[in-house]
Amino acid sequence: MRRDVDPIHQDLLHHRLLQIADDFGAVSDPLGAAMRHAALSSGKRFRGMLLLLAADASGGVCDTMVDAAAAIEMVHAASLIFDDMPCMDNASLRRGQPATHVTHGESRALLAGIALITEAMAVLATARGTDGRTRAQLVRILTQALGPRGLCAGQDLDLHADKSDAGIEREQDLKTGVLFVAGLEMLAVVKEFDAEDKAQMIAFGRQLGRVFQSYDDLLDVIGDRETLGKDPGRDAAAPGPKRGLLAVADLQQVSRHYQASRAQLDAMLRSKRLQAPEIAALLERVLPYGVSA
Repeated sequence: MRRDVDPIHQDLLHHRLLQIADDFGAVSDPLGAAMRHAALSSGKRFRGMLLLLAADASGGVCDTMVDAAAAIEMVHAASLIFDDMPCMDNASLRRGQPATHVTHGESRALLAGIALITEAMAVLATARGTDGRTRAQLVRILTQALGPRGLCAGQDLDLHADKSDAGIEREQDLKTGVLFVAGLEMLAVVKEFDAEDKAQMIAFGRQLGRVFQSYDDLLDVIGDRETLGKDPGRDAAAPGPKRGLLAVADLQQVSRHYQASRAQLDAMLRSKRLQAPEIAALLERVLPYGVSA
């Protein structure tokens, strides 16, 4: 039987995002509306929930970790705004509703994405329940994850780079894995993990990014609009070279790769910092076994 993720953690994260979103329209209410459209839509909030469940497994959820989870979700929402823009994937639907640029216009969507990132940094810079040194470390971790050595580089490679097995894995690490790694690295800072535990968290986050992106590549082909909350087939329809794993493998190979990578991820849950049934249940819900082409 599939376990549901603890609603307490969902409520903690949602409530904190609502608090932060109160100030989005302080000067321009239409800008605030675009930011709220992206940040408060009914997504899985997988990254933030994973962070809170991992924190719970390592001594408990504190205000600092709730702020870190909210910041991760805000920058992820910003990345989706950019990803959906006509100059990127040109997607019209996200999380079952019109993409931000469709509802609010391209210029305001672009500004909303930038503003969500800056607000996320402000949340970390003033994170509750910790000191200035820790806040500075949290900001550093997230900025590095987003910049020219992180998500921006991964997106650029995804759109423009020649494709190879090694190149696709690098894109997965930079485009998707970086936010998982950043969240777990922030957890390691706040909870003062030793070097071995921190390394295990980073390795898990990187592997999770690879599995998540492999599953996303599969769903782009075999998924449907209602289930995905977005239009399938975007990668295949995009101009230029194929993207994702399907640029270097056929559908059956991608399916087998996903299953093998997913099994590796499960093996990593044996780490003492990840041995929680709630974490396994979250992964089962978001990254199920038994997916076939």
